[in-house]
Amino acid sequence: MKLFKTVVCLALVCVVSASGIADEKKAKGKGAGKKTPGVTQRFVAKLELTPEQKEKVAAIDKQFAAKAKELNKQRDDILTDEQRQAQKDAGKAAKDAGKTGAEARKAVQDALKLTDEQSGKMKEHTKAQAKLNADVLVELKKVLTAEQQESLPKTRGPAAGEKKPKKKKDAA
Repeated sequence: MKLFKTVVCLALVCVVSASGIADEKKAKGKGAGKKTPGVTQRFVAKLELTPEQKEKVAAIDKQFAAKAKELNKQRDDILTDEQRQAQKDAGKAAKDAGKTGAEARKAVQDALKLTDEQSGKMKEHTKAQAKLNADVLVELKKVLTAEQQESLPKTRGPAAGEKKPKKKKDAA
């Protein structure tokens, strides 16, 4: 009798667990298990953040998520399916060949074979992406320590809200 009760209890535990897992998978739906990295992820991935910093970085991700999503959609709209596939293939080939930085970007750019119209749109997209990155870096610097800030990439131009320094004219 004791063995029977144990078997019945185990069976009930299995049934309840299985239904809970099935409900969880159903709730997630297709592709819901994938978490897209935040806009800050590539900047802070190698940093050790305190729990407080992690919360603030998550808030920065939320702040810029809509703009990042919009920029990604614009980029996807510029490229054809074949070009996106060529981009992935060229990126993987460059990585496998040990190429990094400018050399890898050049290989991917050559594989895209952009039209003049696409090239112009991509330049505008690149400017918008650079501005977003600069804005994110400005916000991250408010959260990170001086040592952590040193590992952040340097911006190429003035960040959002900053003015370009005026050039001094020669008195001669």
